[in-house]
Amino acid sequence: MWQFWVDRGGTFTDIVARKPDGELQTCKLLSENPEQYEDAAVFGIRKLLGLTKDQAIPAGKIEAVKMGTTVATNALLERKGERTLLM
Repeated sequence: MWQFWVDRGGTFTDIVARKPDGELQTCKLLSENPEQYEDAAVFGIRKLLGLTKDQAIPAGKIEAVKMGTTVATNALLERKGERTLLM
């Protein structure tokens, strides 16, 4: 079964996939590219599986999708985004 590890950053989304035979594949995409896709992680997984954007992702062939992101942390550190109050 396929396994995916996704790192969603402010600029790029990196995906590492382990194919059922153990081979590793990678994919690097712009995190934001609305002309091409709505979600970089989903688009990258489809690309690695060899699917078109209209084909359903076969859940039965995927063992795990693990995702990490620094988007929120970076927004806090860079003081970007909406003002927020913690009560």
